[in-house]
Amino acid sequence: MITVLAKLIAKPGKESILAEECMALAKEVQANEKDCLMYIPHITQGNPAEITFFEKYATQEAFDVHTQTPYFKAFTEKCTDLLAGELGVQILKELI
Repeated sequence: MITVLAKLIAKPGKESILAEECMALAKEVQANEKDCLMYIPHITQGNPAEITFFEKYATQEAFDVHTQTPYFKAFTEKCTDLLAGELGVQILKELI
């Protein structure tokens, strides 16, 4: 099982656009990736510029497939105009 935390910080004035793009991406993932067990974007309370995705994949292969989908690639291209800095990604391994 692979767990991923991805943190995005929107450029000033781009917060709502980034949130919409994140919700659209989540819908695509949930509809098309059966081995993605969880893919949920969250906005940080008190900071609408910060979005964190909580993701869980059945296997490493499922995560690798996710990163190669056309909708994920399109999302990352859009992010170049929406993000203040780099996308922060943490890949976690469960202890149990």
